[in-house]
Amino acid sequence: MNQILSTSMPIEKKKNNRRKKQPIEIRSILKFFGLVILVFGVFMIGTGVYSVYKNHSEQQQNLQPTIAIENKSDTVILLKVTHKKNIAKIEYGWNEEDKVVVNGNNGQYLEQEIDVPSGTNTLYVKVQDEEGKEMTYEKQYEIESNINFEVAGNKIKITYNGEKMISYMTYKWDDEEEQKIEINDTNIEQEIDAIKGLHTLTVVAVDEDNNKDTKSQKINGVSKPELIIDIDDEVKHFVIKTSDEELLTRIEIRLNQDDNQKYVLNIKDKNLKELEYVLPMELQTGENLIEVKVYNSNNITAESGARYIKQ
Repeated sequence: MNQILSTSMPIEKKKNNRRKKQPIEIRSILKFFGLVILVFGVFMIGTGVYSVYKNHSEQQQNLQPTIAIENKSDTVILLKVTHKKNIAKIEYGWNEEDKVVVNGNNGQYLEQEIDVPSGTNTLYVKVQDEEGKEMTYEKQYEIESNINFEVAGNKIKITYNGEKMISYMTYKWDDEEEQKIEINDTNIEQEIDAIKGLHTLTVVAVDEDNNKDTKSQKINGVSKPELIIDIDDEVKHFVIKTSDEELLTRIEIRLNQDDNQKYVLNIKDKNLKELEYVLPMELQTGENLIEVKVYNSNNITAESGARYIKQ
């Protein structure tokens, strides 16, 4: 009996030791999970902060300017540009013409008055911010004008019929300097020289109340022939020298202001651009008069006259 009791006592003591160690193991596990939760929390907070920063950065990158246009009058609009970033510059222009550049001075608001030409035209606007990012905008306008153009040879006839007194008109070719003509009438009827080739003519009529009527139109101008009247080396005949960038088609001649001495030279050569023609009639003693009119393939004419006294 004593041996049995002696043997069982150590076993009972060992069990008691195991019970005492259990609380220590639970605290370790709790500390481990607490550390995991802390690390996870820090990770989640860091991820949230990064996400907020990233969204803010993307929003900053995606900021776009606001472009608004107001009508100030029938022919004038007001362009307004607002941006949360600084504006470096804006460019605007009509159709395919050269654009006007306005410095934004790194401000966040800019406005610009723009004259609207008559007819159907498209306004193009481009805004560039301080970082070089660009935004484009376009809008079509259609305004009927009282200004009319009529091509007459190497001349352009400008007409206008209005109700109010027109103070003056201006015109310009492409981007050249404006030319001003005083009108002081309700109607305009002016002729100006055309420019050879395809060019844009812009005409502005300004009335007594400072209202403007503007018309821009591309016009294909043609040139008139060159014409020189001379005397030959023997001093016996008139010599007609003429040339044209297109083709020469006809020459009309009148001598001594006499319709009975009118002559017509029809040029049959379809490729002739330059001609020197010696008049077969000899010069008479005394006064000799000649009038010449040359036509090209566009039916544009050049006229000249000469007077020669033969001793």
